[in-house]
Amino acid sequence: MRSFIVGLAITFRMQSSYSRWWEGRIQWDKLSADSRSFARTIWLHVPLPKPAENTDDIPDKIEVIRCVHALAVALKHHLRGERDCGECSDLERLLAHLPNYNYTATNHPLTLTLHLSSVVERYRLLSPGVLDTQVLTHLLTHVDGFTSVISACERLLRTPIPLGYNIAISRIVWIFVFALPSQLWGELAWWTVAVTIITAYALFALAEVGLEIENPWGEGPNDLDLDRYCNLLRLDLDDILAHPQDSSCNKAYLTTRSNRALVNVEDSNMTID
Repeated sequence: MRSFIVGLAITFRMQSSYSRWWEGRIQWDKLSADSRSFARTIWLHVPLPKPAENTDDIPDKIEVIRCVHALAVALKHHLRGERDCGECSDLERLLAHLPNYNYTATNHPLTLTLHLSSVVERYRLLSPGVLDTQVLTHLLTHVDGFTSVISACERLLRTPIPLGYNIAISRIVWIFVFALPSQLWGELAWWTVAVTIITAYALFALAEVGLEIENPWGEGPNDLDLDRYCNLLRLDLDDILAHPQDSSCNKAYLTTRSNRALVNVEDSNMTID
């Protein structure tokens, strides 16, 4: 019976901690997906300015997409408790292109969502009919998604497993370890010492693993590798920027000889210009 109670307590602790770790991974994956979709929409579906238009009123697409990457980097530092730009040299470089940015802000990810919202608003104020309503709705939806991810990540950071659970599980494990020798001595004699030590080590190791992965935002080997995720997102955004924006260039890209993956393999007589 005691073994069942201890096993149940340890399982609860491990499952609760892993659920938080996995929720963190899901939220970061949502951030990556929203970032790619937002950048793709900006790059391909927002019309290029005409030569006669005043380009000062139109946000530069490359700068906007850089801001999306800066948001991910800012969230990484925010979740690690690095709120000062002076502590984050990589973030400071990414923010250098933003005019009138508030470097004293305490929540840089939220500040960057405000910047993205203002960019979408500037696109909305373009000449009537320039920006499709569906494209505008799509952009605003992704900005809302950024805010939702920031809030979810902050919830995991600021709402640890209640201390009462940790105290109760720790006491249950200690009681079990102290009572174990009396149960084993009749059959194992002096081997009871070794078995008790090994059992105690295993139980406390499992409890420590639960404590280690409870907060997925650190920099330890068991935490989420946010540095790698940010680098992968930067590479994805670079690929989006490398794609041609002009529709005539897109048509040539789809039918180029080097792009054989898009050719219908069943049509052996198809020729590519």
